[in-house]
Amino acid sequence: MKEVKYRPKGLTLAICTYNGKLKLEKTLEHILVQQVDSSIAWELLVIDNASTDNTSDFIYQIWPDDRLHEIRIIREEKLGAIHARQRAIREAKYSYLSYVDDDNWISYNWVTEVYKIFESYPTVGIISCPSTASLSETPPEYFEMVKGWLAIGSQCKESGLIHKRPISFWTAGCSFRLVAFDVLQNSGFKPCLTGRKGLRPLGGEDHELCLILTMCGWDVYFSHEISFKHQIPNSRLQIDYLKYFILSSVRCKVILDIYREYYNQQMITPVPLKLFYYLFEFLSRFIALIVKQKILFRQDIFPNYISLMMSKGALLGYFDHFSDTQQAIKNIKIAEAIKQKNSLIQI
Repeated sequence: MKEVKYRPKGLTLAICTYNGKLKLEKTLEHILVQQVDSSIAWELLVIDNASTDNTSDFIYQIWPDDRLHEIRIIREEKLGAIHARQRAIREAKYSYLSYVDDDNWISYNWVTEVYKIFESYPTVGIISCPSTASLSETPPEYFEMVKGWLAIGSQCKESGLIHKRPISFWTAGCSFRLVAFDVLQNSGFKPCLTGRKGLRPLGGEDHELCLILTMCGWDVYFSHEISFKHQIPNSRLQIDYLKYFILSSVRCKVILDIYREYYNQQMITPVPLKLFYYLFEFLSRFIALIVKQKILFRQDIFPNYISLMMSKGALLGYFDHFSDTQQAIKNIKIAEAIKQKNSLIQI
């Protein structure tokens, strides 16, 4: 195993952005007003993921000249959220890292609280927190039904170390102990999911990272002391967009199902059998929609559309990721070995 990279204590805020010029100004404003004691080292690291809108130039235009020492901008030409996130991990100067999406407005105490939690709990590998939406218009009636898909809400009611918890969190506003990634990468881990590619809203890379780290034995901390606002334009609440977004996001299901079955101590379903399950689920939901719409003449069919898009995405994703399923099983064995060998490195 390679030697684990040394990083001094501190927090790197990492923004991974693709053509985020129009969203970044308020995001940066919230970072600039962080209230941080001088004893805490921190930086802003922007990963420009092959943008074509002069994002980097725009950031330098609005970032104060007297604070240029706090910011670095690095261009990652390989398009895809996971490539940008991995580049952020490689380039991060400090021992802890928070992913701040280019449309996330973090609370003023973010840097201080995240740093304090990691320092107080050396077995914590992941910190998550609640979020709220910043909307330009009154939300539609179905907003509560879909807000979780948009990384809005609170995934845990309690604060502190979470034992009964979701087994994965949104990467938006998620913080990580980087030594956990270093041990994982040095052990041969290769992600199966790429996440968003440009404007194509593929998903799952955030859940994959959280699941693998949890399998390695790292604890999770959920904090209500910090939060972020997620800027949601009205266009992302339109029904056609939501159907497309959910369809694309769920294409990762075959990979995440393998991880979740292992995490929940279930027997991992043979991959070929998953195809029959996804096909049956799609057909049953399709028939349910037709019956409700064409025979019962019901108007409240939006939940059925969402359900159908989920099952359709899972079915399509089976073929997208069939070749990745063996890597997912290898990743589980890697995580299992790390946990069994008690390879967690205490800071």
